[in-house]
Amino acid sequence: MAKVIIGSWQDKLIDNRNVTENLIENSFPEADKLLKENRLRAFIGWDGFFIFDPEAPVVDMLRAYVQKVQEESCGYCTPCRVGTKVVADRLAAIANGFGSERDLEEIRKTAVVVRDTSMCELGHTSMNALLKVMDLMPEVFAKAILDRRPVEKGVYHLLATAPCIEACPAHLDVPRYIDAIRSGNYHESLEIISRRNPLAGICGRICVKPCESVCRRGELDEPVSIRSLKRFASDQVYSKAITRLTSIKPLPLTSEKRVAVIGAGPAGVTAAFFLRRNGYGVKVFEALKEPGGMSAVGIPDYRLPRDIIATEIGRIAAEGVEFQYGVRVGRDVSLRKLRSDYDAVLIAIGAHGSKSVGMEGEDLNPSGLIAGVSFLRDMNTLYPQGKFVPPKGRHVVIVGGGNVAMDCARSAIRLGYEKVSVVYRRTENEMPANHEEIRDAKLEDVNFHFLTHPIRLEIKNKKVTGLTCIKMELGEPDASGRRRPVEVKGSEFLLKCDVVIPAIGQATDFALFADDFPVKTTRWGTIETDEETLMSSQDGVFAAGDCVSGPKALIDAMGQGIHAAHSIEMYLRGEKMGLPENELIFRLLKAMDLPKSPVDRIGGQLRCDLVQRPVKERVKDFDEIESECTPEEAIHEADRCLRCYRIAMFVTEE
Repeated sequence: MAKVIIGSWQDKLIDNRNVTENLIENSFPEADKLLKENRLRAFIGWDGFFIFDPEAPVVDMLRAYVQKVQEESCGYCTPCRVGTKVVADRLAAIANGFGSERDLEEIRKTAVVVRDTSMCELGHTSMNALLKVMDLMPEVFAKAILDRRPVEKGVYHLLATAPCIEACPAHLDVPRYIDAIRSGNYHESLEIISRRNPLAGICGRICVKPCESVCRRGELDEPVSIRSLKRFASDQVYSKAITRLTSIKPLPLTSEKRVAVIGAGPAGVTAAFFLRRNGYGVKVFEALKEPGGMSAVGIPDYRLPRDIIATEIGRIAAEGVEFQYGVRVGRDVSLRKLRSDYDAVLIAIGAHGSKSVGMEGEDLNPSGLIAGVSFLRDMNTLYPQGKFVPPKGRHVVIVGGGNVAMDCARSAIRLGYEKVSVVYRRTENEMPANHEEIRDAKLEDVNFHFLTHPIRLEIKNKKVTGLTCIKMELGEPDASGRRRPVEVKGSEFLLKCDVVIPAIGQATDFALFADDFPVKTTRWGTIETDEETLMSSQDGVFAAGDCVSGPKALIDAMGQGIHAAHSIEMYLRGEKMGLPENELIFRLLKAMDLPKSPVDRIGGQLRCDLVQRPVKERVKDFDEIESECTPEEAIHEADRCLRCYRIAMFVTEE
């Protein structure tokens, strides 16, 4: 296990240099596990450094680190643009054997100016580790200057990151695309987004925005509206006009290798997009008659209009990805056949099935009982054609507390039911649904029964007439970290209703594996894959998205799609598969779990949220409820970004 010999992070100092044995315990065991046989020698970051190997090439490490900082400098302010260049050049002189004491003086003086006067977090943090090493390890610089020869070089893994980038499963370069909007370069912004996310218009509407939950601007006033800015960039370029896609030309094929993707949801489409951009032939097989997967049939139009999905997928198809709809693998074509016809296969089917509540009478399947995912799929598929017939009744009860439950409840309001209620066995604080979805459901007159659990369906003449529930109280935390709900004896009560929609969980249908080409699954009902490569038990067959992770957010599926595309490309090239370099660094940073530094800025600028249509108006139809930003609003919001870039560098043995 790599233990710290000397290090400093923020104001904490660890110095074990004079301890001959039994080093003071300070290590990062999870980071060691990720690196496996590749030994960690040092780490340099935004708030300090750690040396694990007494022979680590400290001077050259700092040279490489500051060089990366200089490359990432945006050039907006002189201290960072010029100062980092001065420091990088002086460190290079010392590392190459041409340095002097005067260089050290210039480095220290300039580093302080860069740290104290730069406009963004890159400049503010980039010199911290250097200044600390100069204070704590002056001997390494003195030796390099005295020796007058090039110092040892190391193996470096460098990455420009930010809290929002790390939180995003697709690791989208958030500050950079926001910066382009601030400059009025909307096409450039969308191009930056597309480097990691081919579904900007979709994500800009329904992403659960983990990036905003860690936005450091929130420590001053409110997080930057990152999701809205993504939508703005996409809408400005495409303006929802599918006809503009005719200007896109198919990308050239640079390889004879072909990949079959099963499922046109976010994971499959994302993987297909990147594989096609890298020159491979890709064909996507989708059981539905349209693309988008659960984003198309599981999310109502008032949140995600169909024409947005058509625009996104149309652009990807225009670049050369083939789509074949209405083809169900396992019925129309076998997995074995696809594997024999293609050089690799990616299984990216979503979780279109539902889980039962376990209440009495559920197995009788009475009229008025419909699973949440089935309700949404039928509505989204048939409603636009005027063919959807909602279950008859006046009072609808939805069981569950996630986004699917909120979509069902808010859709039921729009379908004209007199009363819509949600029962959830925990409190509102434990609900997994987005805060905005819960808030908007309340505004639209959805009733909530918290700490309530259904135990029996009341049925008469094979039709639902009510739901018997029991009150709950919260006990000790369970495996999810949430307090476990416990029944309150004798608290049963009847909730009269005509329609019950369970929305407590989703499941993947593995009927496509029913042929003679089985793929191993887990006890949780997901496909078993190698964590680092996403390859299944069958050679050349990969899997990604909900069928691997279980039901998660769209952006999580896209992150797995990116990962799968990388592994498939390595497989097709005959190269060793493993985590992409940047993904390994992100995981290492998460494993180290370093303390966060406070934001030293002036706040007071509230965020610009999208304007919603009036409640009384929007509940009458399924038209999109949020309006897009104006350019003035978007540029103002982009200007709130603190550009929290920071450089992370791991030094390893190999």
